Amino acid sequence: MRARAFLCLLSFLSLGGGAFASAPPVVPAVVTFAAQTAAMENAGVIVHERHIAISAQAGPVHFSQENDAVLLMTDGTYRHIHFTRILENGHLKSIDQMAKTEDASNDALARGNGYFKQPFDRRYLSDYAYEEEAACDCKTGQVAVRFTSALRDEQHGSGQMIVDASSGHVLSLMYTPFVFPDHASAGSVTETFGQALPGLWTIVRIDRTYSGRVLLVTGRGNVSEVLDHFHRFSDPDAGLAFYRTALLQ
Repeated sequence: MRARAFLCLLSFLSLGGGAFASAPPVVPAVVTFAAQTAAMENAGVIVHERHIAISAQAGPVHFSQENDAVLLMTDGTYRHIHFTRILENGHLKSIDQMAKTEDASNDALARGNGYFKQPFDRRYLSDYAYEEEAACDCKTGQVAVRFTSALRDEQHGSGQMIVDASSGHVLSLMYTPFVFPDHASAGSVTETFGQALPGLWTIVRIDRTYSGRVLLVTGRGNVSEVLDHFHRFSDPDAGLAFYRTALLQ
């Protein structure tokens, strides 16, 4: 039972987004530029799809899940999520079961939880300490920045981001979260960025790995998350109307 609990907890995943506010002056210039660029490109209403695949094993117990969802953001902050499909261990969840998962996810967003506070998000720059890496195996024009935080909760972590100095685009983010799912004792997250729309450079893939032990049973889980089919709306009402069409699916 405990082994299965370790596996099931991997299905409660954080979103990658947050809000954008003002940056403190102590942040390195390249990080401030990245935060300004992200805030500008995420302005307005954005609707996109998310596809998650989970594969985990703890001793003889296996767990798998695939889920698809539509998400709505305003000015870089996730506001709503709607699940269109959840396939768990080969069985489709019912509409009522998906509704419970959806309600829990939206409640978390409303409370300001359920997502990682990005170190390039202007609202959270003061949460982190930064250090540019002098020795970096980077391409010309790229800068590596280490980051960490004194806030040791599930919304923060420690790692490295690679920034393109000319565009201000974050190219990749690799970190260790400070809080793992129950029964997990190690883990890492890699976020990959790309051109989602003209004028929108953002996260397009997230890969997570976790490992842990319950009594004498070791467990490991892998989670892949793909973000695609982005749409931008300058009119909030038009964006909300587009999102609501997904509720009918």
